[in-house]
Amino acid sequence: METLVVCTATAASVLLFSLAGWLTRAGYWRVAAALLGGLVAAGFAFALDYAAFEFGWWSYGHMEIHAPVATYASTALWFGAGLGLVGWRIMRNWGGVGEGLFFLLFPLLGLARDFAMAASGVGFSFGAGWVPVAVSAAGWLAIAFIVQLVMQLLVGGVDADPLEPEHLPMLDPVSWPLDAGDAESRFVIGRD
Repeated sequence: METLVVCTATAASVLLFSLAGWLTRAGYWRVAAALLGGLVAAGFAFALDYAAFEFGWWSYGHMEIHAPVATYASTALWFGAGLGLVGWRIMRNWGGVGEGLFFLLFPLLGLARDFAMAASGVGFSFGAGWVPVAVSAAGWLAIAFIVQLVMQLLVGGVDADPLEPEHLPMLDPVSWPLDAGDAESRFVIGRD
């Protein structure tokens, strides 16, 4: 069961990352920097999971020290790179308000993921007390910060690179056939 969940989460992460890259209109270098930031964030999450096991903050069932290594692919691809691109676009569009919103909502989304995993019984469980939840929220905040920092170090600030062209086709209502000319002259044939 755990293998199916991990494979499904990884496949969904690949699709969500691809969709985020396409919809945010990020350039090639921004996407590459987001992927690298996601890898760094996954390494941080791996170290945090190890520390969490040592201090009794949370555990992953029969995987004593950390989650199965394949689960960090979803951290790298979706929670790191994909949501990092979404955060970059939010910050680009709304400046400081967008930045505050992103860094507020990202840990909440991460905590929702943790509580969903704990409730589903796939092997994740929090330790007793409020400290594990606070450490988890701080970890998710750090992941969001790491990805944005790596992107800014490699590519520059949020406005450093131009957006890619629109990917969705634009309809030009002037060239629609029903708008061209008089309607009666199009449908009446042979009238003098």
